[in-house]
Amino acid sequence: MSVQKGDSVADVTDIKRRADDYYDAYLADLERIVNIDSGTFDRDGVNEAGGFLRSILADLGFEITMHPNEELGDHFVATLAGNGSRRLMLLGHFDTVYPKGTTSERPLTIRDGKAYGPASMDMKGGMILACYAMKILRDIGYDDFAEVTFVANADEEIGSPTSRALIEGEAARMDAVFVFEPGRAAGGVLATRKGVGMFELDVHGVAAHAGASPRDGRSANLEMAHKIIQLHDLNDFKIGSTVSANQMRGGERRNVIADYAHCAVDVRVPTKAEGERVTAEIEKIANRSTVPDTTTKLTGGINRPPMEKVPGTDALLSLSRSIVDDLGREYEELSSGGGSDGNFTAALGIPTLDGLGPEGQNAHNAETEYVVLDSIADRMALTAALLIDCPPKP
Repeated sequence: MSVQKGDSVADVTDIKRRADDYYDAYLADLERIVNIDSGTFDRDGVNEAGGFLRSILADLGFEITMHPNEELGDHFVATLAGNGSRRLMLLGHFDTVYPKGTTSERPLTIRDGKAYGPASMDMKGGMILACYAMKILRDIGYDDFAEVTFVANADEEIGSPTSRALIEGEAARMDAVFVFEPGRAAGGVLATRKGVGMFELDVHGVAAHAGASPRDGRSANLEMAHKIIQLHDLNDFKIGSTVSANQMRGGERRNVIADYAHCAVDVRVPTKAEGERVTAEIEKIANRSTVPDTTTKLTGGINRPPMEKVPGTDALLSLSRSIVDDLGREYEELSSGGGSDGNFTAALGIPTLDGLGPEGQNAHNAETEYVVLDSIADRMALTAALLIDCPPKP
């Protein structure tokens, strides 16, 4: 047997050989799921993609629990019981940003050592990879875990509004969480992400004729312009906090002083404390006026808490380095300004590793998104070895 139980060390060489043997089957399944349109609001397509994942997991012996969603696609939780004590969670999403019809125009295509296709990288490649890592554990007869639970959601691309509670509820009892968002390097592992804030400002002013009585007006656009400048001043690139007013609309006609303006603001923060500070500053900006007789309503907040290291994270990173070294790859500890569902699990204090999908680039670009073929087997082996040697939560 390739793996000893208890305080064992995974036989990375044997696992890598098995991953290599699964390469062609992995590509066939990647092609099948990439070629299913599953944009977040395409409920039928999302459910078709989810059904394909469930069929793979059911063949591996996972018990499937559905979490229906009337408006969006259905989430599901797949659980495999073992004979050990650790509880391990696999986490990922199967919705995409692409509209219906994208895959018929741009089906999965192999060229120049890459698999091009919409959501091949973000994150259907990672979802299939997690399934194949579990195939390897099955093949070597490894079951030294209490359970492996695969939480798969259908709304991550819009902030996981209907799946967050499900993710947090399952994660709370876990020893570790492994997230299969895209890998950005063949030997890369990600343990920190910025928190994501989504704020909206609505300014109300007073309309007036722009030519006949402009002094009677109170321009909501002008007030919003002042606020946008103040929001921009909150950027602190040294700390890593960013505040971007990225969508604005206001007024209805050229010759009417605008009595309404709206702005959507994106916020990224590296720590919980910094998120609280930036939120307080945004509230101050919303509450003060430069243009008299204008009022502002602020909504939103920090949607995804920062993914910070917790007790147990460093042990997972050290294990990752050892496995990557055994695979002959260059280890990299990565961070990201983008959020994932791993932000939720790390914020609960659960050791979380992210970015475990295959290496790729150009997420959310239907023409150029791709997975690096040479990374697939190594990332599969990394995941399998992590599951075998993952320590219990401290």
